[in-house]
Amino acid sequence: MIRQRRDEDEMDGGRDHPLRVTLSELMHLRALPLDRAPVRLRQWVYLVEPDARMAEAGFVSLFAPGQDPALGRVVVANEDGGWLWERHQEFSTWTWFAYGPLGRDLGFQPQPEASAFWLDGAPGQVFRGVEISVSAPGAEPPSETDLGGHIDLARCVSCEVFDGAARIWTDFRLREGGTGRIHVRNVSLANDEVSRLVQTLLEIGNYRKLALIGFPPARELLAWLDGAEARLAAITNGLAAGEDSQSVLDYLLALSAEVELRAAKSRFRRGATESYHRLTLDRMEALRERRVPGHSTMSEFIARRLLPAMRTREAADRRLDDLSLRIARSGDLLRTKLGLAQDRQNQETLRGMDASLQLQTKLQGLVEGLSIFAVGYYVLGLLGYLLKPWLHGVAELLMSGLVPLVLIAVAASLHRRKKRLIDGAH
Repeated sequence: MIRQRRDEDEMDGGRDHPLRVTLSELMHLRALPLDRAPVRLRQWVYLVEPDARMAEAGFVSLFAPGQDPALGRVVVANEDGGWLWERHQEFSTWTWFAYGPLGRDLGFQPQPEASAFWLDGAPGQVFRGVEISVSAPGAEPPSETDLGGHIDLARCVSCEVFDGAARIWTDFRLREGGTGRIHVRNVSLANDEVSRLVQTLLEIGNYRKLALIGFPPARELLAWLDGAEARLAAITNGLAAGEDSQSVLDYLLALSAEVELRAAKSRFRRGATESYHRLTLDRMEALRERRVPGHSTMSEFIARRLLPAMRTREAADRRLDDLSLRIARSGDLLRTKLGLAQDRQNQETLRGMDASLQLQTKLQGLVEGLSIFAVGYYVLGLLGYLLKPWLHGVAELLMSGLVPLVLIAVAASLHRRKKRLIDGAH
């Protein structure tokens, strides 16, 4: 009974983790729906702003009413070919493909279905276009005449990929229709290797170009950093020369605000550039290239052009971080200087307060002395009024003798009251 119940739970999913199916399907979510060759394909990459995603979903629905663009992927395919749309973080891809013989034009002859006219009105900006053709399995190599009509053979990249199962040609140049071209000779691609190879080639080109978005801002940032570092040097010199601390602080705060603004603007692109670069390197490694004499491999070609741009981006980021640290150190020095000045001012204030206190103590002693005589005078006057009616002849003599005693008693009384007040304060 227990085993039967357990089997029922497993069959109806009662014990399944809620992400089990989702994560399993995720492994196959981005695979291209290519199942054979020969095939020709065109892909367009659109950069789409976040606020245009709703309009994009509506546009996609025009071509696939029965599918939900919110899932981020729409596929429409049949035996002859089809198309698919995919949404990524900051871009979307539109891919058209068709099966059938390539002919002497290697599949690069413009086709009405493959042109971008059907994407007129699609939200976003066209960022990249590429054409890829894959020959039939075991096909003979294309002639130089046929291949040279579409690819510059003198400057092209050509190498064997997938351990020799295919060979590629591309010159990374824009052709008719604003697309680059890649031809794949299918030597012995089997199973899903056609789909994986085409997808790898597409992703290498897409991620490579997306990584390069960070290059122009990096050059602009380097030019700005030259001036910013000169400003910081001037501020530091002013700090060392003893200029007014408030004006130095104002200049330093203004420069710090500009640096933080630049850092905030470049933070996303900085991380995106690094991610795209790593993805490009990963996909190039997945090609498993073999050199063809007389030609560069794709890894060599991309490395010569991509790595300098990435180094420029990294240099700009390092200099911006270094400038931020130097501003922070200058701020620490300025705070130290202001703190020392404040300490000196406090010491002067304390010395002034000490001198004032000493003067007040002296004045207080003088007032106490005068108070003793004043109180003694009034006490002796009261005693005179009291004794004269009773002691007519000796009253003055007795009063003169009482003077020191009265002064001593008044002084002792005032001292006792002063001490009581001091003890009460503590």
